[in-house]
Amino acid sequence: MKSVIANTLLVVVLSAVCLLLLEGMTRLVLDDGMLYELEMWRYARDVKVRDQRPDLGHRHRPNADVRLMGVDVRTDSRGFRSTEIPATAPGGVARIAFVGDSTTLGWGAAQNETFAHRVIETLQKGGRKVDGFNLGVGNYNTRQELTLFRDVGVGMKPDIVVLTYFINDAEPMPRYGKTNWLDEHSAAWVVANYRVDSLMRQMGEAPDWKRYYRELYDDKAPGWTATRRALLGFADTSREIGAQLVVFNLPELRELKPYPFNDVTAKVAADVKGLGVPFIDLLPAFENLQPSTLWVTVPDPHPNGRAMDVAAKAMLPEITSVLDRLCREKQKGC
Repeated sequence: MKSVIANTLLVVVLSAVCLLLLEGMTRLVLDDGMLYELEMWRYARDVKVRDQRPDLGHRHRPNADVRLMGVDVRTDSRGFRSTEIPATAPGGVARIAFVGDSTTLGWGAAQNETFAHRVIETLQKGGRKVDGFNLGVGNYNTRQELTLFRDVGVGMKPDIVVLTYFINDAEPMPRYGKTNWLDEHSAAWVVANYRVDSLMRQMGEAPDWKRYYRELYDDKAPGWTATRRALLGFADTSREIGAQLVVFNLPELRELKPYPFNDVTAKVAADVKGLGVPFIDLLPAFENLQPSTLWVTVPDPHPNGRAMDVAAKAMLPEITSVLDRLCREKQKGC
């Protein structure tokens, strides 16, 4: 009996030591501040906060301050990744709301590199009276973007709503299961789970990225159905508050020429234009560029600073046109 207890204790102790060594090696060797899965884990832990509303799920905590993917990520008192601005714009100032997911947030890009910041800064340097805020949140779909916009964006009284659409915005609502201790505290556990999932995809047990994206847009796919309703909600809400909605389509940056999702873009464009809302596809600004030069890292194809600059320059003509109209009609943004 004593030998059984001793052997059991030995196995437990050795297992604990191995796990501690694995955790230590993960943090000391793999964790260089640029490993996608660990940085997303920190983002979920240190920037996001759960919101129990079923059409939101999570949001940014106010006044977060953390370094992710080699750049500082700070939120203001409202959870926006932008410079704090007053609740009401000064007289004559046109306010621009940038709404979207991690591509709008600027995952892996410095705050002053995001297209939200670049557009506002360029307009201000050109003498335009504008301000704005970045309402981008990672892992959001269009339904969540609309919910957050109605919750905190509408109260900021924007004159222009820039909705940046990305192909994964038609995903269904994320699942928010209970997290265990390992999910919260173990870097090794996070890396292992991510690598197993990647291996399953490579072995064909899970759909590859092209198939995955295309299946989101099946006519009866629940995420796409919810996205279509959310696009209508954006159009209606923008009209109710007297704001001009503009939708920009940001291409998936892994393959640009030929682009594999022109059919998906056309489907989204038809819905948006059917609502009487401008739809601008940003693909022409990107398609002749080398894709890998636009990524945060080689395994992480989020738009980097260069891609953000390309997007901002492509957005400016349409936004400037809206500002010209606001200037004529409301003496704003002149």
